[in-house]
Amino acid sequence: MIDMDKARSAVAEFQALLDGTPLETAHVRVGPDAWTLAEIVGHLIDSAANNHQRFVRLRFSDLEGFPGYDAEPWVQVQQYDGCDFGMLKTLWASYNALLLHLAANTPEEASPREWRRESGPLTLEFLVADYYEHMRGHMAHYARRLAEVQAFLKPL
Repeated sequence: MIDMDKARSAVAEFQALLDGTPLETAHVRVGPDAWTLAEIVGHLIDSAANNHQRFVRLRFSDLEGFPGYDAEPWVQVQQYDGCDFGMLKTLWASYNALLLHLAANTPEEASPREWRRESGPLTLEFLVADYYEHMRGHMAHYARRLAEVQAFLKPL
């Protein structure tokens, strides 16, 4: 069974973090391999898009051969750091409102359906829970990066 309180809480907490992000921090890169805040949000949009497909397709039947995704090339090719941060925040919020709606209305009989992958099957119930845990992990990542950026921008 999907824990909707936990899912809603993850979305609300990340939304609060986004709402408290000063605009001037969104596109600051603190290191050559460090994602900007905009890129972290872009990655979470990619995660929403990929998981949306899984969540819907698993309502119909098990999934076989459906592709995963590799975060780094997705973020790079979409050039999220060149996007308006307000647009990224709005897209993230809208996408996650839709995913919450979808999760809340997932029939119980669909929960055990599986995405069958080479590395082993994952149920719809697991994928939904994992999506929100993944978000929580990036929430901590985002908060750390925000602190790094603020320290970087602080005048000497």
